[in-house]
Amino acid sequence: MFMSSLSRRHMLFAAVCGAWAPGLHAQTRPVFGVVPYLPARRLAQLYSPLLPVLGRVLGSEPEFASAPGYAQHLERLRAGSYDIVADSLFLARLAQRELGHVPLVRTRAALQPLLVVAANAPDTDVVRAVRGRTLAVTDRLAALSVLGLRALRDLGLTPDSDFRVVESGTHANSLHWLATGQAQVAIVSVTTLKQVDELLRRQVRVLAQLPEGLSAVVYHAAPRWAHRASALTQALLSFADEPAGRAFIDALGHGGLVPARKAELEALDPLVVEMYRQLGRGS
Repeated sequence: MFMSSLSRRHMLFAAVCGAWAPGLHAQTRPVFGVVPYLPARRLAQLYSPLLPVLGRVLGSEPEFASAPGYAQHLERLRAGSYDIVADSLFLARLAQRELGHVPLVRTRAALQPLLVVAANAPDTDVVRAVRGRTLAVTDRLAALSVLGLRALRDLGLTPDSDFRVVESGTHANSLHWLATGQAQVAIVSVTTLKQVDELLRRQVRVLAQLPEGLSAVVYHAAPRWAHRASALTQALLSFADEPAGRAFIDALGHGGLVPARKAELEALDPLVVEMYRQLGRGS
């Protein structure tokens, strides 16, 4: 069943307001936080189908929230502002080991970093495309950035020495910067290219695929909801098998949902250490 146009607009308006004021109604409603890899309005549109699914387990439909940036997202995690989170791979592991968050499910689709350039950029190899250029990432704390920058180091390219790294805030901004010449290369994900507007997608092209990570997104719950973790996991998995859930998964390019296993996330610790180094830089 589809919501009326008016109802959908009202929900998205409330969601976007919630993106900048998490916990505004925290005394009565839980909060569903989404890592800010796209603008808040776009994330609200993409993730709105999950609100009633989560609400049936939590007892009331959560409000949507997304921080202005990754550092603020981490601050909100540490402050306990979120009840359920759709998160970046390494931040989900950090939340698990540092804050006691409970992993629920992860996307079947891997986190696949892409090195992209403007559609009219000349053909060349990765090293020549990157050396001496400006490379856009959403944020140094983003899992995609950690994976992508490590891959470039493995090719002999040192960030901030062989090339300049700039933080755009969102994948959409990174792509805009390519189109306008503010950056010559960018690291984005396969799923991002599916989620951005078609007009923007046509202005860039993929230069190379970089080594992938476990999942594009990991869903986890705050410790106060540990007693409902199994029910939340089952609700998300069941929804992913329904027609509405498959449409939600297809829109995100996530390929499905599978349970998030503790051992899988623990195996990410070497890259979580790299993310802590980025935190130490004040990035």
